[in-house]
Amino acid sequence: MVSMVTFKVDGMSCNGCSGKLQSALSNVPGVSSAQVTLDPAQAAIQYDEQKVTPVALQHVVEDVGFDVIA
Repeated sequence: MVSMVTFKVDGMSCNGCSGKLQSALSNVPGVSSAQVTLDPAQAAIQYDEQKVTPVALQHVVEDVGFDVIA
């Protein structure tokens, strides 16, 4: 089943940052779409919940070097 999650992201300061995160998220198996914006600083991700979880996606954001704001 396809689901959607949006994370508020802290630490992005330029288009390079958002592009790097969008690329990393898009390459996760099960992610069908990832849209990362600077203003507002967020990542909207469409994913297959049978292949990846929101927690795993949050770890990807953190592994790239950014923080997810609760």
